[in-house]
Amino acid sequence: MKKGLIVIIILLSFSFVLAEENLTQQEIAQSCLSETHSIIEGLNKSNISSIRFEDMYSTANGTYEAQVIILGKNKKADFKTVITYCEQIIALKETAIEAIDSLNVFLAFYNETIDRSMDTSSIDKIIDQINGEIAGERYENVLPLIDEGYNQISVVKSEQTALVLVYNATAKKIKDVIIDNWLEILIGVCILLVLYLFYRTKISLWIAQRKLKLLTIRRESLRKLLGETQKSYFQDGKISENDYRVRVKNFSDLVRDIDRQTPMVQADIAKYSMRQKEKEIQKK
Repeated sequence: MKKGLIVIIILLSFSFVLAEENLTQQEIAQSCLSETHSIIEGLNKSNISSIRFEDMYSTANGTYEAQVIILGKNKKADFKTVITYCEQIIALKETAIEAIDSLNVFLAFYNETIDRSMDTSSIDKIIDQINGEIAGERYENVLPLIDEGYNQISVVKSEQTALVLVYNATAKKIKDVIIDNWLEILIGVCILLVLYLFYRTKISLWIAQRKLKLLTIRRESLRKLLGETQKSYFQDGKISENDYRVRVKNFSDLVRDIDRQTPMVQADIAKYSMRQKEKEIQKK
């Protein structure tokens, strides 16, 4: 009898311990949910996207409510999952703040270091990637991209330094050549100027004829592409109606532009041909 009473007392004591432990977990879960809710409010006030945070909070809150229901049925509840979600939200917030602060420092360094005359396309591409990761709340991907951005700045600066050295060396060589051979260069320029003045009409005629030839070749290429587009749409069905209309419009606009230029070039050819004939008659 005494042994049975002792067993009952031990079981009751163990139940109270479990209840106290569950109550402590519930209090911690309540506290962390309140903290994470404040984090989300702070992010919204700072105009930082919080969709990912809200999804995690919603899951944590739903889990908490489910455990409360279980606890209300006098069953053992477990709030550890709720606490884990809260810890993840807090860690993500710290990562987000670090990523945004690091980006601001990087952009300041970028603006102070890089000259706009440099080719910054590779760096700008990385910045676009970083902004995309932040917009998607993938903050854990930001810091590696920022490190890559710093490396790319070093590469661009090194390339620019090399280009400046090459430019300076080339400019010095050209300057030395001009100084050493200024008389020959001056004579050569005068000869070219005389030749141009003498053959100006002939050169202009050749340029106009070449331009007309290029326009003709381009027109034929566009008409061929237009024919292939029509075949792909009507016979093969390889392109959509929208793509077909867009391509036909673009090709037709280009052909019309060529047709607009052609008469002007033909008029130039006729003008220069007439001048050339007049010069030939004068020579005779």
